Order: sequence, then structure tokens, then C-alpha cells
Amino acid sequence: MTITLTFRPEIEAGLLAKAHAKGMAVEDYLRGIVEQEVVQHPVNEPSRREEAVRRMFEFGDKHHLSFGAPITREALHEGHRF
Repeated sequence: MTITLTFRPEIEAGLLAKAHAKGMAVEDYLRGIVEQEVVQHPVNEPSRREEAVRRMFEFGDKHHLSFGAPITREALHEGHRF
């Protein structure tokens, strides 16, 4: 796949400097960044943020909490005996 990207001059300079510091051509440097991103975050795998939000919703459902209501000790233990 061939893609053409246009960067602002300061971004281009930064990319060139980083690639040069690693002894790489800028194309190889960018290819490595993209490949690493795809390997670390596959399309079908939820991101850490998505997973955290999913767990918050599950917690809210489990404890009958709403994001619009404050989470208090009383709300968490409602219906439980201490």
C-alpha cells in the first residue's frame, strides 16, 4: 500500500530528526510506528479506555448506580446489612 502524507514543516522536521537519531530513513521510521500501533491495538480489540468505560458501566449496573447520581457509601451498600 502506498500512502502520501503531508505534514506541517515543524512536524516534518521532527520526524526527520527522530528518524535520523535512530539511523533510519523517515519512511522506515514511520512504517515502524504504524506497524507497532496496529500490533498493539488490533481493530477488534477494545482500547484500554473502552475497556475501562465498559467496566464502569458494568459496575454501575451491578450496584444500581447512575452516572448522574453521586456514588456514596450508602448507595453502594443499599439493601445490605453491615
